[in-house]
Amino acid sequence: MYKVYFKQALLMLKQNKFISMIAIMGTALAIMMIMTIIVTDEIKEISTAPEINRNRTLYVDYQVKRDTARNSWQSGSISYETLKEYLYPLKTPLYVSGVNPSWSNIPNTLITREGSSEIINAHMRITDAAYWKIMSFSFTQGRPFSDGEFQSGISAAVVSKTLAQQIFKGENALGETFLVNFKPYRIVGIVEDVSPVFKQAYGDLWIPHTTQPVENRFTEVMLMAESPEDFPAIIEEVRRMEKKFETERSPWILYLKGPVNNKIFQKGIYGNNAEEITSAIAVQKRKMIFILLILLLIPAINLSGLSLSRIKKRTEEIGIRKAFGAKKYTILIQVLFENLITSVIGGVIGLALSYVVVFQMRDWLLDVPADSTIPVSTLISFPVLLAVFAVCLIINLLSAGIPAYRASRMKIINSLNQNDK
Repeated sequence: MYKVYFKQALLMLKQNKFISMIAIMGTALAIMMIMTIIVTDEIKEISTAPEINRNRTLYVDYQVKRDTARNSWQSGSISYETLKEYLYPLKTPLYVSGVNPSWSNIPNTLITREGSSEIINAHMRITDAAYWKIMSFSFTQGRPFSDGEFQSGISAAVVSKTLAQQIFKGENALGETFLVNFKPYRIVGIVEDVSPVFKQAYGDLWIPHTTQPVENRFTEVMLMAESPEDFPAIIEEVRRMEKKFETERSPWILYLKGPVNNKIFQKGIYGNNAEEITSAIAVQKRKMIFILLILLLIPAINLSGLSLSRIKKRTEEIGIRKAFGAKKYTILIQVLFENLITSVIGGVIGLALSYVVVFQMRDWLLDVPADSTIPVSTLISFPVLLAVFAVCLIINLLSAGIPAYRASRMKIINSLNQNDK
């Protein structure tokens, strides 16, 4: 049955080429706008190497300290002191790691080879040994720095493949020494370059917190769970650490933003307490729902006119079919199925166009340099394909649902006489 519907849908497309093209392109443009939003979010949220554990990681990137005696505040990124005293000791997470924020790029990070006058600017990440267990980098040579090297403050460094080539001009860089802000570091590992779309993983070199001065030790903290089911327990333990701080540092109290999952973290929602964050999340959800409804309804209303026009040309055919005993639901399903073919064709075109838009506007949509690469693994995924089909189905129902329902309910005599009017 559906094979017959499919053949008839293709025949209808060929018979009304101009209207079919308008319907397909209208659907494609609508889906392009919606899928641009969905694909952008998917790139930020998908768990893929090197940020392979996004789905089971919580983030704490903001702290507020308040002196209740003087009613004064201190706020900003998580200090290394807070990380060391109150977050590293957490028992529920599988791993706890702190890395300097992706936006910070420690000022004046100058890289050079000993004895060379050439200076290279690089994006430096300051982190710890647990970082390498949360992330999944592709090492071409060597290894990450160990916990022993971290605890001892040994100047060990992991560098990207490109930076190693820039410093040592194609020579074997593993085990060699180079200068970071004129301080010697030894290369213990070399990794494949990381795309800037991975905010927590991106960098040119990675060094231990313990080799840096105090003013550079501010972090975003990652709490990796055994599974997402452990999130409530981790959050509860963080709240207990806040109370411990209050007991030990009175009259000071500590508020840590979150921990929040990757979806909330990527949206950059902030607040001075849990209520403010919850309120901000609710506002953002309402905005997103409103935008998606507008992007769905406006093209659906326009496309419904085309659907109605095509159905009117077939009213005599529908009347004859009903005269020979065709059921109302059979006609309804056929019209919707035929229109779905148009929606799917438009959906495929719209998805392809959304990839073009995301790639061309990546500096604005993803907040990355205009020449950045976007890994294919972040673009093509089951959730994205499922979203395309869902959007096609919704647009199909909105644009063809009412015309199809009216056609199925039309009386036989009216259908047969429609073309004479």
